[in-house]
Amino acid sequence: MIIKRGYILQNGIRKRDIRIEGNEITEIGKDLKGSDIIDASHHLIMPGFVNTHTHLAMTLLRGYADDVPLQEWLRDYIWPKEMKLTPKDCYYGNLLGIIEMIKSGTTCFNDMYFYEDQAVNAAKESGIRAVLSAGMADMGNLKRAEFQLKKSVEFAQTVRKEHLVKAAFGPHSPYACSFNFLSKIQEQAQKLKIPVHIHLHETAEEIRQFQKRHGKTPIEMLDSIGFLASNICAAHVVHTTEKELDILKTRNVKVLHCPSSNLKLANGIAPIAQMVKKGICVSLGTDGAASNNTLDLCAEMRLMALLQKIENPGAMNAETAVKIATDNGGYTLHWNIGKIEKGFLADVVFIDLKNVSMVPRHNLISNIVYSMNSSAVNTVIINGTVIMEDRKILTVDEGNVIEKARGHAYDLVNR
Repeated sequence: MIIKRGYILQNGIRKRDIRIEGNEITEIGKDLKGSDIIDASHHLIMPGFVNTHTHLAMTLLRGYADDVPLQEWLRDYIWPKEMKLTPKDCYYGNLLGIIEMIKSGTTCFNDMYFYEDQAVNAAKESGIRAVLSAGMADMGNLKRAEFQLKKSVEFAQTVRKEHLVKAAFGPHSPYACSFNFLSKIQEQAQKLKIPVHIHLHETAEEIRQFQKRHGKTPIEMLDSIGFLASNICAAHVVHTTEKELDILKTRNVKVLHCPSSNLKLANGIAPIAQMVKKGICVSLGTDGAASNNTLDLCAEMRLMALLQKIENPGAMNAETAVKIATDNGGYTLHWNIGKIEKGFLADVVFIDLKNVSMVPRHNLISNIVYSMNSSAVNTVIINGTVIMEDRKILTVDEGNVIEKARGHAYDLVNR
């Protein structure tokens, strides 16, 4: 496959052709020859977005419980409904979310939720790239901890056979998991060489209660037990001290930033510009559609950049925002994606330069961050395969999924 006559995002913007052989970018240059040609005239070719934190099947609870604080939202609305989820609910909730992500330019996602075997099925059917983990919480129950760890290890071993799916471990948070459980999870993760996906420092109240009980903040405690390492993917990290940021940098912990969810649940604004300045790897996530309420990483990228400018307009530039949404996501999830370079996997999206949000072209990188909306995403290629062309998804029946998901969502909230 050769993508011709497009503008590519590669250390700036340049007009080049791209050769894809199998699932890999093998050449970038001018006037490349070949038989399988995709005409990318009037399009910008950029890496697909990487959504590094979501709970995908929560699309079924989109708009179900809004405008309440996090703990009330979880305790009174979300957790009671999640107890009633079925595998089929999650299958269609996952597919619904995947359609939304593909249509807004996301080519890879990192999920923590229930019935992750159904997320595997949905990812394989749609052709999207995924890192999947079942949520784990022992609450001090030894038997529960042993069972959950056993199931997560089995799941990780099962998906090793998959080309587009990887496994992670998903301990919910330091307040939902005993320290012994977290240590055992990290021990197994190191053996299997997989990421650990965890919520960390999401709310000020959570930190205050934890510190009152244990005498240390969650970050300090996790560091003291040897849990923090380069495979830790920490979602939110909204409230931190300078000392805690230094710990994250030293341990090479990856931060998964979710600005919309943080704002909607009144959790605050994470100091992302400060993290980037320190050299902490920050990537971007949407969180679940019950707390965002979209899975549109394009909108998330814009919000992230704007929030960091609240006191200084130069705190985050467009180039940094794009890197966080693409390259940093690939690095965080251990996939060779997020760049248009020789040897990288062919996960790319075509942005229609005739779309109203991309006109005029004074600065296309600026347009990507500050003006582009998901309607500009025209074509999506994942792992060298065209998944969406002219905004039509080729792998799943979009209309059927929407109808099925609507029915499951209605049944769930009335179950």
